[in-house]
Amino acid sequence: MTLRSQNLRYKKMKPKIIKLSTGILLFLFVGASCQKEKNELPPLENKILSIIETNFNGCKESLKSSETERYVELKAEGENQLRLKFINARINCAGLDTTYAAINDGILKVTFFDYNLANCLCDFDLDCVIDSMENREYNLEVYAHGEEPKAKFTFTYSSMLDSKFILY
Repeated sequence: MTLRSQNLRYKKMKPKIIKLSTGILLFLFVGASCQKEKNELPPLENKILSIIETNFNGCKESLKSSETERYVELKAEGENQLRLKFINARINCAGLDTTYAAINDGILKVTFFDYNLANCLCDFDLDCVIDSMENREYNLEVYAHGEEPKAKFTFTYSSMLDSKFILY
């Protein structure tokens, strides 16, 4: 085979090599875009979470209208811990009995149980720290004195979390 015939053969193959290379690259890009994102987490499993700290203040006397704003503060603390503060939560005048946190049907539910000793309600600032949080999005429901959630919203837990959700 002469040098000239080899060059001619190479010139004929060059467009085929370019088309084949382009096809392979296109296939790789399409295949990569169809893969699951690395950040996608499995659904939350039902479990009870540890409450490592619970606090509440005394019953607040009649508040001025400017002080009656109810809200929930969320702040990341320590290693994978969430401090949840429920400001001006209306519960039984006798105060807080216990706090419970669990993931149930994909929802993080925090319940502040009040004593059933008194026959009156007043505003308290409730506070708890939940352990073993994961860096992910959560649907949150906060319960205090009743069967219906007093707050429902979505937040993303991370070490930078520091948010306030005003309740109406």
